[in-house]
Amino acid sequence: MKKLCIFLILLIKVFCRHPLVYEISTRPWLYELSKLYGKNITKLREIPLEEFDELSNNGVDIVWMMGVWSLGQYGLEFDKKTDYTYLLPDFTDEDIIGSPFAITKYECNPEIGTDEDLLWLKRELNIRGMKLMLDFVPNHSAADHEQVETDPNMYIREPDQMHDETRFNEKGFAYGSDRSLKPWKDVIQYNYWEPKTVEVMKDNLKKVLTLADAVRCDRAYLILNDVFGESWEHELTIFNYTKPEKEFWTYAIREAKKLNSKVIFLGEAYNEKYYQKLIDVGFDYIYNKALLDNLIKGAIEVKDYLKTKDSSFMKKACHFVENHDEHRIVFVTGGNYQKAKAMGTIAATVGGMIFMNNGQFGGKKNKLDVHLRRAQYEGDIAHMKNHYNKLNKVLLEPAFRGNNFYYVDNITGEKKDDFIAYIREEGDNHFLIVVNYSNDKGCANVPIYNVKGFKYTLIFDALNNIEYVKNHNDVKEGMRICLDAWESHIYQYNY
Repeated sequence: MKKLCIFLILLIKVFCRHPLVYEISTRPWLYELSKLYGKNITKLREIPLEEFDELSNNGVDIVWMMGVWSLGQYGLEFDKKTDYTYLLPDFTDEDIIGSPFAITKYECNPEIGTDEDLLWLKRELNIRGMKLMLDFVPNHSAADHEQVETDPNMYIREPDQMHDETRFNEKGFAYGSDRSLKPWKDVIQYNYWEPKTVEVMKDNLKKVLTLADAVRCDRAYLILNDVFGESWEHELTIFNYTKPEKEFWTYAIREAKKLNSKVIFLGEAYNEKYYQKLIDVGFDYIYNKALLDNLIKGAIEVKDYLKTKDSSFMKKACHFVENHDEHRIVFVTGGNYQKAKAMGTIAATVGGMIFMNNGQFGGKKNKLDVHLRRAQYEGDIAHMKNHYNKLNKVLLEPAFRGNNFYYVDNITGEKKDDFIAYIREEGDNHFLIVVNYSNDKGCANVPIYNVKGFKYTLIFDALNNIEYVKNHNDVKEGMRICLDAWESHIYQYNY
């Protein structure tokens, strides 16, 4: 029976269109596994295989192993000057591992193995019906990258007579920057209007794809020609650079897909104004932080946001409530686990790429900083794990991996302003998702426009494994649903 279940999960994964991505901070995970198994696990090949089995059984399609590339000494020493007690009160220098985004080479960090070990990891995941996602960090390199000396023109340089120590290092190279944030002083800024940079970074991207099935592209929007030109206008003008005719991403993704036409590109962006442009240049999915921002605000904001979106938008979006940059969702909700469940359920069921973070299933509250090998210790919360165990099984249904999303706007009843509802369907697979997005329990009437039946119809509560017999007309006009505060129900119908 167990083998049959595993086979069915693998079969479902093969035909899934939109994937569930699970982010793991690699070196901290190895440290965590060492504690769990009571032995040193520092290399990729030392990961117990049952860990991969568990990921597959949880419905994961893509494992993003964040932070596998070689790092320099400069970034490590820079981080050792930082006080991390606000996150990890008992931290020591041994806990500081350096930023995974201060890359010197797209070669496996020798602390965890070799490129051959990454290929081993990829094979083990592929055997279980999963893909391997790795990082590509286009905007900047480690400050001690060897090409700083050999190819200085690949970087944004400081114009004469313009020294600004907040933006440039002592050698005259610009710190990596979003320009809307403080510069990242452990890295330096590539110049994407320099042809050599374009070629080198295109080759780096192709190298990543010799080891991975999918790529997560850090701060992807920053190197769009218009954004880059705006950010570095003065420096580019002084050094006589002109805007390239083509976008880097259009060129690089096309070349990369010659190696693997099925590779998946995920672009990080935190502003919807870049969304369509990144899709146009070749990205399969884009971060949709706007959903998270509205989930944090409240029911009205979520409803107003969702009613403006349709399937064409949702199918290209990557929805999440946690990643390594964000605070954990249980922290954001002030320890309100029920609200955290509601937020996680909505993010996982509205469409597109489903994104979850290591520790999210267990309701972790303490943030793991990317510069550290551990977070402040805390155990898993049993009811959170139980919730995600049930949710992730429901997410295997075709409706949640297809494209169709329909917002339900005509809710009535006393809690109509607090109930969020929408339909996901694919072929004959139909689900209604209903969430009481408030601190108070209550009831509302939620219609299912396309429910079938004559006098009665069957409705299956997929999260609680309960089947109801309902009056067909009542369901079509507005099924009476009563939910506790922050409670979510996922109803299957027409089955």
